[in-house]
Amino acid sequence: MQKSNIIDMSALQKERRGIKMNDYLFKKNKLLTVLVAAVTFLHTAAQAMVALMISWIIDTINEIISSGNTDPIINAAILCIMFALFVGAVVFASMYTQGLWVKKIMLHLKNSLFHGILHQSMATHQNRSSAEDLTLLTQSMGTFEENYLKNSIKIFESVVSVVMAVVLLFIINPLVAIISIGAMCISTLLPQLFSKKMADCQQEIINQTTDYTRKVKDALTGYEVLKTYYAEPQSEAICQAQANDMESSKLKLTATSAMVYSVANISSVIVQLFIMLLAGVFAVRGLISLGSILAVVNLTSMVVSPAFEITGQITQLKSTRPIVNQMLVLLKSSAPSAPTNEVKHSLALDNVTFCYEDTPVLTHVSIRFEQGKKYAVVGKSGSGKSTLLKLLAGYYDNFSGKILVDGRDGVRCNCAFIHQNVFLFDDTIRNNITLHGDYTDAQVEIAINAAGLEEMVANLPDGLETSVAENGARFSGGERQRIAIARALLHKKSLLLVDEATSALDEENAAKIEDSILGLQGITCIVVTHKTHVESLARYDQILRMESGMLYPEETIGCNNKN
Repeated sequence: MQKSNIIDMSALQKERRGIKMNDYLFKKNKLLTVLVAAVTFLHTAAQAMVALMISWIIDTINEIISSGNTDPIINAAILCIMFALFVGAVVFASMYTQGLWVKKIMLHLKNSLFHGILHQSMATHQNRSSAEDLTLLTQSMGTFEENYLKNSIKIFESVVSVVMAVVLLFIINPLVAIISIGAMCISTLLPQLFSKKMADCQQEIINQTTDYTRKVKDALTGYEVLKTYYAEPQSEAICQAQANDMESSKLKLTATSAMVYSVANISSVIVQLFIMLLAGVFAVRGLISLGSILAVVNLTSMVVSPAFEITGQITQLKSTRPIVNQMLVLLKSSAPSAPTNEVKHSLALDNVTFCYEDTPVLTHVSIRFEQGKKYAVVGKSGSGKSTLLKLLAGYYDNFSGKILVDGRDGVRCNCAFIHQNVFLFDDTIRNNITLHGDYTDAQVEIAINAAGLEEMVANLPDGLETSVAENGARFSGGERQRIAIARALLHKKSLLLVDEATSALDEENAAKIEDSILGLQGITCIVVTHKTHVESLARYDQILRMESGMLYPEETIGCNNKN
């Protein structure tokens, strides 16, 4: 029965029901979250106190006018200055702690998502596009920060503002407070009609942005092909059309948001004007003072306006659900790292069958590789040679049968891999070879000489510190392959997997590299090669032929000592 490590989306949907982004983020920042809540509460309380201060000042002025005694003005002025300084300090503390909270969460989340991308299984990785991951880590993260994190703070502020203002309104006049609560319900419930449409619009933006990123990435990666066939206009037209679709989807979300705020704003303005008229009637009848009228007006705005705003904020927060679902997939689906072992005695495949989706690639393959020996794997293109190496390297675990490292199952062998399609990072030659590992100059020099890079490096003004540019664009295919070979030789492992490593080299350099590989003592080498002439193959301990998903030992030479 074939095992599968491909994500089961239905299973993930069930798993996500028990996981909430709030739990994931807030529980990891408990102390800072509590501090942000406390300072935000003080900030909102200070805003409510402004309304009371205004009411107090108006009533104090009325008292001064009535009594003619101006002494209270000095005390009022001192109190106002002290209050202003307090509000300023609270505002600064609130904004700073909120910014610190957002920074910590975003940094932790970005690092966790990148970790999830790098540590997902190879099968899962192949079912995701790099454009999808790039969109998530760039634009979608920005949307998440604005619409989820910052909106979470705004929602908390709005809730505190409403509760505090309603309590104060009850103290001033219960009837006004009850009317304000009714107004809050109206402005809160109406825009909920648009929440699903907002989420759909956000999902459309994600899809269109991913498609645009994919098209641009293809155009930049295939730049030489476009120039060769003068296909720049066609590629430009495709990217322009995709960009138009992406921006149109953003405009659609903006229009929906505008509709939400428009509906809420209409109800908000009507209610506030009605309450002001009601407060005026109460003042005429002597039920509240002039200062209380101003307090009611300010406190009412602290109920109705936040209630209007909270609706849009919650709607925007809900619209990030597609982004949150993408994040949770990566946060929960990274494959645990299997233990790695050096191959001390043997590496074996025991009745291994592997399929790409429903297409069989390897069928009931059983073979044993002895430690220290050199093996050549030959066969037609598409016969499964490269897949065999990837299975041995532990890239896939969705296969049936067993891969045994020194007789142990479930263990990944610690190997070096020279790929056919060489990838170089946009970094220096040294860092591409060492992968930022701790190696001495002497060790690097040995690897460079073994890979035939000494002349190329010597002719570069900056030597090993020369930047290779994006994916090694400044070097030829053969030079890129030699850098990859130096990388593998430097990271000495007990197993070396080689996939057509000399295909881009001339015969002289290819022979030199092959000598270096076959001359490695105590290292098992499994080499996929296109060479078929007897002289070359005779240098290996054993030749294996891939054909129709099967692996056949073709000939045992035993002539590795001819090197």
